[in-house]
Amino acid sequence: MSDQQTEEIPVMQRLYNRVWLLAIAGILFFFVTYLGWGLIDILSVPAR
Repeated sequence: MSDQQTEEIPVMQRLYNRVWLLAIAGILFFFVTYLGWGLIDILSVPAR
């Protein structure tokens, strides 16, 4: 057996290899950010 086969892949490398998971996480991040930004903007408008 070679050393490369016995080495365990680091957790972050396994995460970076999942492209669709990263894409979904990016879309969710921007959705939540803009939703929160919009709610803060609406709530900051004076009532009168």
